Amino acid sequence: MKHAWFAVTPAAANRPALVVASGDIDLANVEEFRTAMTKACNGSDALTIDLTEVSYCDSTAVGALFSVAATTTLTLMIRPSGNIKTLLRISGLDRVATVVTKE
Repeated sequence: MKHAWFAVTPAAANRPALVVASGDIDLANVEEFRTAMTKACNGSDALTIDLTEVSYCDSTAVGALFSVAATTTLTLMIRPSGNIKTLLRISGLDRVATVVTKE
């Protein structure tokens, strides 16, 4: 299991709020992930989450992302291939959030 960390950049006049995540996002740290997303969204109607350094997400992380997508314009940045891309497709998150690839 890779230790997770989350960095938050609040929204500015010309860009949405940003959360950069790394490691494994699972039951052990999903509340920290939710807190980071809530903090970033504070008053913003758009959020970008960089998942390019995330190696694993469990169902609690997927649920947290669906919750944010229900109230915010959500953009997810991912690697062009891998587990996270497959997870977004299978879960349907790619239908409720904009997914962009980043090397």
